[in-house]
Amino acid sequence: MEEPWRAVQHCVAFRVGMSASIRQQRFLWRNLSMFCGLKKTLSRAGYGVLSLWLVFHVFAVFISPAAMPPASPLLEDGYQIALPYNEALFLNHGYHYFAPDPGASTLISWEIPREGEAPAVGRFPDVSIRPRLLYHRYFMLAENVWAFDEETERNVLKAYARHFAQQSGSDRISISRVSHTPSSIVRMQAGGRLDDPETFRKEPLGEFDFSAQGKRDASLARSF
Repeated sequence: MEEPWRAVQHCVAFRVGMSASIRQQRFLWRNLSMFCGLKKTLSRAGYGVLSLWLVFHVFAVFISPAAMPPASPLLEDGYQIALPYNEALFLNHGYHYFAPDPGASTLISWEIPREGEAPAVGRFPDVSIRPRLLYHRYFMLAENVWAFDEETERNVLKAYARHFAQQSGSDRISISRVSHTPSSIVRMQAGGRLDDPETFRKEPLGEFDFSAQGKRDASLARSF
């Protein structure tokens, strides 16, 4: 069975031959042959490039979570190779906190002093947040605070503190970092719970005063 492009050549030659001279027929036949040959070559090259891209794309998708620590130097080197491509397509996701051995998650707790009463306390994000997708977005905000440089980190924490203080109608607030370590299988089998107090570790981050006096004191402290 002749190839499709050969059939096209024959059809064109037959139609042209009815109204063209032999020289014109040869000219058209030669150019048509060159065109079909070039098209075939480009098709093969295109399939080759597409195959190479698919192989690299699959590699890039799998290397991001695979290179999350702890990981071997080989996986880390592979991650660096695919990093520009993954960043351009927003594929550099690390899902190490899901499985197989998730680490501690990060929350932010806040405390507001109240005269004559127990301090108002809260945690960000809170499990009561609905819908669940909104909770997940808040969780990412708390989890990624420490991905910034030191100055940006301070500014982000200050913005969080101001937001929580305004929500409670207060000028003073203290915030802390809370690391929650998942309960082990042994603990759960022994009757433990996912929210056991001993699985939480609290680290104070600082106190903030957004009153007029507090702002003046902060300005004076920066001037020295």
